[in-house]
Amino acid sequence: MMLVLSRRTRAAIAAAGLLLAAGTALAADLEMPRPRGKDEAPGAPVACRKAAQAKLPNPDHFKWDGSTYRKVAEDAYSVVGDVEYVGTDGAQRKAKIQCDVIRAPGDRFVVTKVRLPE
Repeated sequence: MMLVLSRRTRAAIAAAGLLLAAGTALAADLEMPRPRGKDEAPGAPVACRKAAQAKLPNPDHFKWDGSTYRKVAEDAYSVVGDVEYVGTDGAQRKAKIQCDVIRAPGDRFVVTKVRLPE
């Protein structure tokens, strides 16, 4: 059994196929934005976590709950992390920490500034 399509239907299917093929070719030519996250600077949150842990009191009672980061300039990132730590008075606290991180030669990340909770 053979499917018989009208001339108009065959033309529509052919046009849709051409548009689909042209769209993928155009997308390959355009510079698509890179996805944010792991591919861009995976070491920035790690560097911020290590710097924050070193600066907070009681570094052995430190928990990094997660972070987000964004690119602010060429090879410069702003990282905001959620942390739980024990203060100097012994109380458990939750806070947000912000770090300025730059990419150094050799794909290393250097923390230039850490903003700790008051």
